[in-house]
Amino acid sequence: MNQVNRKYKRLVIKMETPIAKTGNGPAVGGKINNLLLLGNLTKNSSEGKKYLVKGLRGWINHAMMTLAKEEGVEVCHTSEKTETQKGVSLLPEGFHAAGKCNEEEEEECLKHKLMGSFRKPSKIQFEPVIIISNYYKGKIPNGVQVMHIATEKRNALKQHTKEAIQDFGERYFAGEFTLTINFREELSQEELGFLLKTILYAPELRLGAAGNNGAGKVTIKEVHLQQVERSRGFNAQGKVVEEEKTRNLHKEMREAMNA
Repeated sequence: MNQVNRKYKRLVIKMETPIAKTGNGPAVGGKINNLLLLGNLTKNSSEGKKYLVKGLRGWINHAMMTLAKEEGVEVCHTSEKTETQKGVSLLPEGFHAAGKCNEEEEEECLKHKLMGSFRKPSKIQFEPVIIISNYYKGKIPNGVQVMHIATEKRNALKQHTKEAIQDFGERYFAGEFTLTINFREELSQEELGFLLKTILYAPELRLGAAGNNGAGKVTIKEVHLQQVERSRGFNAQGKVVEEEKTRNLHKEMREAMNA
């Protein structure tokens, strides 16, 4: 054997946003962390900085919960805790604590089968979405997507004065990007159908922060279920050679939507 091989399935989701601000909101003091800075490709140009888009898995996770509630299906909540120290319930109606359904006396819910919990790995794996500014004119690394990236400077003023009590910036991005979800194991038709419906439902929820201000609108443009065959080996000079073959499984997608 002179190479290693792997066969698996994945979803490739092509989408577009006019403006999105992912992450947990603005950072105080001028530091901007809505996109995770991964490194600078050039020494003197900010245009070469790479960023990780945050919040995509959480977006899908919450879309799954919202869709299930609308369909009257009970699924895991995001937390394993059921109440606060003062006895206040943390679980809205229609949800159970994360992973509770995986106990022996319970029936495992669809969300837990797909997303897992602290007690069980998920069946699906999200590929990182790494982006770089479209102003960058250098060579684009493999696996990096080109989008518009800009920063909005904001400040809060004292009442009746122009004295700033807080200043911060928020970085946003816009344009087309692709999210890839790999299957770590085979999904049943019911699981695949629920995941596909979740992806179609997700645009009803705003992506990331500032949704009330118009940010986070997303359009799903294409969804492809693919069979992937990947091989990796060495050539005579010791360089790693990788080959990937893909096949679209659109019929399987349609059947899963009806499951």
